[in-house]
Amino acid sequence: MKKYLGIDIGGTNIKVVAIDEGGDILLQEEHSTDDALGEELWKKKITKIIGAKTNELANENGSNVICGISSPGLADEKNSCILHMPKRLSGIEGYCWGNELNREIWVLNDAHAATLAEYETFYKDSIKHMLLLTLGTGVGGGAILDGNLYQGAINRGGHFGHISIEHTGQMTMTNMPGSLEYAIGNFSVEDRTRGNFKSTKELVKAYEAGDPMAIYWWLSSVKRLSVGLASLINAFSPELIVLGGGIATAGKALFDPLDQFISFVEWQPGGLHTPIKPAQHEKYAGAIGAALFSKRKYNHDS
Repeated sequence: MKKYLGIDIGGTNIKVVAIDEGGDILLQEEHSTDDALGEELWKKKITKIIGAKTNELANENGSNVICGISSPGLADEKNSCILHMPKRLSGIEGYCWGNELNREIWVLNDAHAATLAEYETFYKDSIKHMLLLTLGTGVGGGAILDGNLYQGAINRGGHFGHISIEHTGQMTMTNMPGSLEYAIGNFSVEDRTRGNFKSTKELVKAYEAGDPMAIYWWLSSVKRLSVGLASLINAFSPELIVLGGGIATAGKALFDPLDQFISFVEWQPGGLHTPIKPAQHEKYAGAIGAALFSKRKYNHDS
């Protein structure tokens, strides 16, 4: 029986998950990335993890373990490596673990992996069209269309943080003015609040305590998020939008005002509202998605 190994590469940690044919989790664990000690170390560490877990799961038959890797960046068209990853994880661009280990290993964007994990685990039996946005340091995302993960040309699909909601706004890394990522992402909160808050967590805490300026800054961000989501609803017509990432853990502080704001801007033909729900997978979403992606690719290609 095949087993599917998923590895999620982050700046500080590597998450590892294995699932069986039925999708049940066989193991999950976490390792430090040690990126500060140099790219060769973390490359070798991931290679070592793949080898060790294959031996652990395969009963001496490595062909029974199918592997996928989730990472920041844009994967190449064959999903064999990360082709574009500016300014993070030095050395990952063009590095192919499959070549290194002489086996097929599928690689995909981490937000795409999280999207697939959420859909396959909780929604595949009830809907066919879903969007997921990860609200964290930046804003990533992914789309499920007709029950399949949509990656698009050069596997760039789902980078919803880089849509523009203010044409005169701050320019960001992709040359988009006033991006959704800038409006809600944690990386810009200090700039957006004129230095008053260094993190979204601090801002939300002050908002919940009734700080007038925190209320203004937080609700301004949530309003911009509502405009971005309403735009995506018009473009993709999903049955559901899921919000994950650290900012989504703000709970009612995020979802209550978001629900009110979006009621003003969402096009609702026949009174149909697109639900917006928090993600249910937590820190292992990327690894689970990588395992599920490898399962899909293996079963499709074999």
